Amino acid sequence: MLDNLSNFPVHFGLAFIASAALLALQRQAAWAAGTVAAAAIALAPVVPWYFGADAAPADPARPWVKFLASNVYYANHQRRRIQNLVAEEDPDLVGLVEVSSSWLHRLKSLRERYPYYFEVPDEHYVGLALYSRLPLENARVLQLPGEPSTPAIAATLKAPGGDVEVVLAHPMSPISADLVRRRNEQIRALAQYVRAAGRPLVIAGDFNLTMWNGGYRPLVDVAELHNARQGYGVGPTWPSIWRLGVPIDHILGTQAVQFRNFQVLGPVGSDHLPVLAEFSRR
Repeated sequence: MLDNLSNFPVHFGLAFIASAALLALQRQAAWAAGTVAAAAIALAPVVPWYFGADAAPADPARPWVKFLASNVYYANHQRRRIQNLVAEEDPDLVGLVEVSSSWLHRLKSLRERYPYYFEVPDEHYVGLALYSRLPLENARVLQLPGEPSTPAIAATLKAPGGDVEVVLAHPMSPISADLVRRRNEQIRALAQYVRAAGRPLVIAGDFNLTMWNGGYRPLVDVAELHNARQGYGVGPTWPSIWRLGVPIDHILGTQAVQFRNFQVLGPVGSDHLPVLAEFSRR
């Protein structure tokens, strides 16, 4: 369970900085300097996320797909808020996590707005739904490992610049040592799926870990994915308390996909904040 502490380097860094300030006020110079060094170590993996965004495309006419992904929380009764946000942002593609049959009953407006959709509801945490303005083909369920197994969904998006595989996933929440192991196993399975796919692919959802957690590494080392938030900062999404959370909701793509305009959006009544990015085939 100590694995979960790796998700909080920003919080540790800020705590060290505050401690250093207090020590400096008490004229404990050596201790203050040591605490500043500890803050630097904690924040070292965080700073690079504010740099290195994808370069602007050479072709200004390149078509882009606007993708909004949100963990709506199955027990959230403020269901109109996500629909209002979708109407305001007008994305081409919407991925929702933790949708129940009750949720789907209230999402009639999304079905009217998006003629292509694939829904896999669940009464607790693993329901998924994908809505698209662009055609979706071969929509299907991917069973992630574990007992019981957890679904992800995949479909081929007929994007203007060429087909892109879209995957929506929600690996297990790390609330016990066993579930941490299961989450990591599911992340590895997703990474292997992406690597085997061998085509332009975007994967999104609530991954229940940050970029600094060791369980995230297969997404980079095996799948060779890059994160849409690169160059746009940390982008905390959970819990949805101002900007004090951690970034566990992601939109990632293979090297054949370029991102721009990553955003963390406002609250929708869930314990997570939605994320949005535009993507295009390179």
